[in-house]
Amino acid sequence: MNGRISNDTIVVDCLQYSNPSRERFIEWRDGRVGCVHVTLAVWENARETLSVIGRWNDLFAENADLIAHAKSASDIREIALSGRTAVMFGFQNTAPFEDDIRLVRVFHDLGVRIVQLTYNTQNSIAAGCWETHDSGLSTHVGTQFVRELNDAGMLIDLSHCSEKTCLDTIAESKLPVAVTHANPMEFVGRDVELARRPKSSEVLRELAARGGVVGLSPYVRMLKNGIHTTEREFVDMISWTADRFGIEHVAMGTDFYTGYGIDAVKWWRMGRWGRHSPVPIDENAPVVEWPTWFESPTAFPSLIQAMHDSGFGDDDIGLVMGGNWLRLFGQVFDQDEV
Repeated sequence: MNGRISNDTIVVDCLQYSNPSRERFIEWRDGRVGCVHVTLAVWENARETLSVIGRWNDLFAENADLIAHAKSASDIREIALSGRTAVMFGFQNTAPFEDDIRLVRVFHDLGVRIVQLTYNTQNSIAAGCWETHDSGLSTHVGTQFVRELNDAGMLIDLSHCSEKTCLDTIAESKLPVAVTHANPMEFVGRDVELARRPKSSEVLRELAARGGVVGLSPYVRMLKNGIHTTEREFVDMISWTADRFGIEHVAMGTDFYTGYGIDAVKWWRMGRWGRHSPVPIDENAPVVEWPTWFESPTAFPSLIQAMHDSGFGDDDIGLVMGGNWLRLFGQVFDQDEV
């Protein structure tokens, strides 16, 4: 079978944050990745985020043979069928909105479709996963932003949010929400390096009950055996998650990133608000390491083969590799299946 991908399967990776370049786009092509959700901003304000969008517009023009901007599930299908990779814009924080609810529609008009409520820390909308005091979704600002994101057709992401924020938002949102890139706490355990990032079974049960999707990640700092995790063990996590929460709610969100130096890590960890990172940064260590079986998105065919070898059928592989995201995107972006 040699890592076969069914002709009607569109591989969707619902979180990558590599420094964009033609080299990265060729990796997507070689890995037969049909869609990638890319991060435009973490701590960037509105003006800075506009510049990032401007850079992406240049990249679309310069690499039109490899990538194109997608704003809907139908866009993704059309672009993927052309042999290119669809790029979906997203934020890993609500910082670009600058607490101005009107900017939700402005950025929607510019093609942003996925928004994480908070990146690790507390903001006016909600609490992040680093907070000791978990205040959850804020009563006024948070609930109004959830309503606005729903009405605009933007998918709410809870990947770096606190436990209570996740549960509050799942209950508050009239549309299904997502965890684009995190692993189940019950499977990976509490000894992983980024111990506050995995999601509890309660969160994942509620997410699935409301029609949401979780994207699983081979990021070593969230894997049970870290850098030593094997491809088969990762497939076991896919199987475990599907058995407990339903195959229709399990997908891929690799959190893959490359092409950055230590300054980028410092920016992600503390933005402008801190002089010291709450999570230690070893400046002598590699910026990031990936398992030998997933050193770039070119590894997707091998992972699909491993799923076949483990007993997954074509239909279930199609759901995990992209079908579940496309269904959710249709519900939220197009609101055609709500």
